[in-house]
Amino acid sequence: MDFKAVDAAGAGAGTPISIEYVDKPGLGRIALINALLFVVTLTIYRFWAKTNVRKHIWGCVHINGEPLEYTGRGGELFLGALIVFGLFFLPVIILLMVLQLSLGPEHPLLIVVNLLLFLFFLLFWGMALYRARRYQLSRTLWRGIRGALVGSSWTYSLLYFATSLLSGMTLGWSTPAMNLNLQERMTGDMRIGTMPFRFRGRAGPLYGPYAVCWGISFVALILLAVLIGFSIYGLGDWPRTVLDDKPSAAFSILIVFAFFAGFFVFGALYSMIWAFYTAREIAIFASYTTLDQARFTIAATGWSLIALIIGNLLLVIFTLGIATPFAQQRLVRYFCRRMSVQGTVDIDRIMQSREAVGRTGEGLADAFDVGGI
Repeated sequence: MDFKAVDAAGAGAGTPISIEYVDKPGLGRIALINALLFVVTLTIYRFWAKTNVRKHIWGCVHINGEPLEYTGRGGELFLGALIVFGLFFLPVIILLMVLQLSLGPEHPLLIVVNLLLFLFFLLFWGMALYRARRYQLSRTLWRGIRGALVGSSWTYSLLYFATSLLSGMTLGWSTPAMNLNLQERMTGDMRIGTMPFRFRGRAGPLYGPYAVCWGISFVALILLAVLIGFSIYGLGDWPRTVLDDKPSAAFSILIVFAFFAGFFVFGALYSMIWAFYTAREIAIFASYTTLDQARFTIAATGWSLIALIIGNLLLVIFTLGIATPFAQQRLVRYFCRRMSVQGTVDIDRIMQSREAVGRTGEGLADAFDVGGI
């Protein structure tokens, strides 16, 4: 289904905006070549593989009939990854090796060091997300005009770090408000050329769906724990009849099996439950986003997100990762076909961005594997 823009009455001078995903052949060939060279080069080709997939998928996204163009290069991503490895991961690896050799692998100080390293990487996680979005926007052109992200990655990173800590301290109840702040920061810094996006709204409408999903998740966890407990202890002397000489070993195996089975079942249930909140958050955040006189809507639903996620997982698992580009395509197509724009944009006022364009790619995002497509 193709969602067309609707010109709102009284929106003023401007052009209605339509967004559509137009499939084109060639992605299968890209996926096969990427998979082959990924193995032959011992995964080094993944930077160029990612670039090839982006160029194809970006070119399928049409805004008012004009396709997007992706101008990023694999070499930029590779250089960014090398810089991050040299500045972040290599020193950390050397530090841990020195401490283990000098203090021993079970020294209590290593626990403190690992905790500090966790906080260190959590601090830079938000920066990775922000810099990845900045790189992708700077390499995205529409009608020759490129996008930009004009804010500070440090500011966003600190906000993301505080959000993560606060979420843990409030058992997740700060999530709607903090996610709203993060989205407001990210969207408010986005530009198409010189024209800014705007984001304004309240977190209140998110707390109803969040409370429902939080409550259902809590009840599901309790019920699953009770079910596992009855399954294990309700077996009576069954473990002793299986291994008469080692009943404790059999019982331990049952406990481990039940734990992992419960973990996967709860993980699946948790993902399905929270898909409904995620869909609501996507829809509300889209309605809070404007560009000039245009406002966005995304018709996301919980069941459609569940179908999207399950379909993508099956594609990736049963093709051993070869069909990953098709899973990424399905994600972009999902949003394009469920997005509509009400109002108009004065396209003639959009000038070329004057923001500096970096020469390296998403080093941090690639290292943390959070760069998205």
